[in-house]
Amino acid sequence: MIRLLPFSLALAFAATAAAQDFTTYDGRVDFVIETLGGEDVSGSWGTYTLARLDLDPDDAEALEQAVENVVRLDNQSVPIGTIALAKHWDHFSEAQRQTMLDAMRSWREIDGHGTENHALMQNACGYLFTQWFPDVTDWTTNFMGPMASGPLNERIRTNLMTVASSLFDKGYAENLSSTYLLLHMYPWMILQQYADDAELRNVANAALHFHLANLAANNFQGQVVSPFNRANFQQQNTPHVYDAEGTHTQIPQVPFLSWLYWGESTHFNDVEDLGTAIRRFHGHIGFFATMRDWEPPAVLRRIGAGEGVPYTVRSSAADFGSWGSGDPHDNMRTVHRTESYAIGTGFFRYAPESFYINYNDFGVLYESEDKFNVVDLNQNYWMSDLAEDDRWPVCMNSPFQQDAMHENTVISLFDIPTSDPWRDLGRSDWIANRDGHYDSLIQRTDIRFPKSIDERVDSEGWVFLREGDVFIGIRPLREYTSDEDTLDEFSLLHSEGATNAVVFEVGTAEEHGDFAAFRTTVAANPLDVDWESLTVEYTDSQGDAIRARWVAPDYARSGGGERVLVRPEVWVDGEPEPRIGPLDWPLLESPWVSLVGRVLRIEHGTERLTVDWTGEHPVFLTEELCAAGRTECSDECVDLTTSVAHCGACGVACASADHAAASCGGGECGFTCDEGFSDCNGSSADGCEWEGVCPGPDGSVDPEPSSGGGCAVDGPSGALGWPLALAWLVLRRRRSH
Repeated sequence: MIRLLPFSLALAFAATAAAQDFTTYDGRVDFVIETLGGEDVSGSWGTYTLARLDLDPDDAEALEQAVENVVRLDNQSVPIGTIALAKHWDHFSEAQRQTMLDAMRSWREIDGHGTENHALMQNACGYLFTQWFPDVTDWTTNFMGPMASGPLNERIRTNLMTVASSLFDKGYAENLSSTYLLLHMYPWMILQQYADDAELRNVANAALHFHLANLAANNFQGQVVSPFNRANFQQQNTPHVYDAEGTHTQIPQVPFLSWLYWGESTHFNDVEDLGTAIRRFHGHIGFFATMRDWEPPAVLRRIGAGEGVPYTVRSSAADFGSWGSGDPHDNMRTVHRTESYAIGTGFFRYAPESFYINYNDFGVLYESEDKFNVVDLNQNYWMSDLAEDDRWPVCMNSPFQQDAMHENTVISLFDIPTSDPWRDLGRSDWIANRDGHYDSLIQRTDIRFPKSIDERVDSEGWVFLREGDVFIGIRPLREYTSDEDTLDEFSLLHSEGATNAVVFEVGTAEEHGDFAAFRTTVAANPLDVDWESLTVEYTDSQGDAIRARWVAPDYARSGGGERVLVRPEVWVDGEPEPRIGPLDWPLLESPWVSLVGRVLRIEHGTERLTVDWTGEHPVFLTEELCAAGRTECSDECVDLTTSVAHCGACGVACASADHAAASCGGGECGFTCDEGFSDCNGSSADGCEWEGVCPGPDGSVDPEPSSGGGCAVDGPSGALGWPLALAWLVLRRRRSH
């Protein structure tokens, strides 16, 4: 049965819809506050509390809820009370503030660790409470025993500064988590707005810019492009809370944030659906709406909204480790983003004891208004003991998979042994997901795509998919079977084989004309496989010859604690690509966003924003860039095709000539004659050497002088025109005598 909103809520949403403006940031924030400012119908941790206090800071029930959220001492509830106290301090009674303080004094996690999101949530709140209550002498701590406010505040500050600084060195595996990214961001936002320490506020601002720049570059219409970690739930393209059968569904949090900051890039535009989803899965979107004073700069909003495509992004992620001390270059990513689709793949330096069970390592996202718009594949390793429908989408990477990617084309290779080379490695609860297959690994490749796709055609070994004007070709190189029963909303292709390979190519109607033409072209593209060496060669529709060869990893190395590189060899048109070693892979590199040498550069259009953390503190700089067609020379935006001071290149100045002014046209220097002078011999050496107009071959005079670059006559012309004309005149005069 399909779930419906209560009548009163439906009326409220209908009234809101009439006046709602989703085209602006403020309009979207207002909608969140209005939506969460009503009755808490979902048993939340209390972001309803923050919205209610935004609407009425004297709401007694909401104030008491904020106190209860701190008393609860849960990682994700304490920040609610902390934000409420920071914003509405004077509206809490002294007794309420004392109750929150007493709870925090007893909380061992006030300086705790855990994964990155836990560490940030706990320490950000701990920092503010020790700032607000500087005279406490007996805070309970995680490792150090009871501490006074001053030393504990400084200890927590050091933790936070260390984590923020390390973001500019290596980033972390959860930084693009479709579920947890918000938990990484709002602690920095709390500090940026409410810390008394100006240096810490500046550092928090730098961390916020890093996270949002990373997300903006890797965003496709509100969704994170693979690869990313902690994919606990399937990303959805629309905010439906219930499916067609009335079954409750859940979406991760990042699409909400993408909608809030660059809503035009998403399909989250239905007021009723969005309102219901925010009420049910508001999670932490209420934090960002409540702290609305911080919003992304315009240059980041443009990038996040998809301006400037197509482009390619390369980035890497690291283990978090202890306060950001983890090993860098854990996962290396490549993303190709266009207006209509995005493709992402990656490769790993695996440490089997680390957290890979929720990694999404390959995906094609395409333009659609359907609930799901992703094509992905994997070999079921990390969760092989789970039922088929339980492992999707939380486990989509394998140490027996290697992907070669070149823009719109991917070749995936698989070499799956019979027995698990990493038997008993990892945490006990992770091992339990796969220990039943230690001696019988699943030797099969699975491909998944939504059943809602507009059209599917199986032809010549290819499975062709069309959604609107986006076309996807899938070519399993082993025989495959179709499975329409295992997953409710996705079709599956199963391709058996210990060694296997799949080719993907994506195109559009703009490139190919129509779907039939795409199918004809792709099916005719040269394709060859050598199973002995596990090498696939494919020439795509752009004429690029791509060759991918499996490189056997040394799985045994992991037993000694060393990382295991799982990456193929790739050639494009005979050249090895990309020519970047795993340890040299960029932290973040794209045309619009990059982070190199601790300098974050964000630029688009005529604006560049730089966060330079090469010194002790991050330094922000905003610069105005030259518009398209103009180049910066000596702090001036010039047109190199017409600038006399910079003709064809910066610093190339055009020289003036006798009786002439210098000019530049088409990037070439020239001159323009002064009034009353002409250039009759076409030579720049003597400029405009003739006073008056140039004589014609018969001695007649043109009505207007030549303005420069030569004298136009009805006879010989060019550099020899004037001498030849003079000789002709002399010869004519002799004949007349």
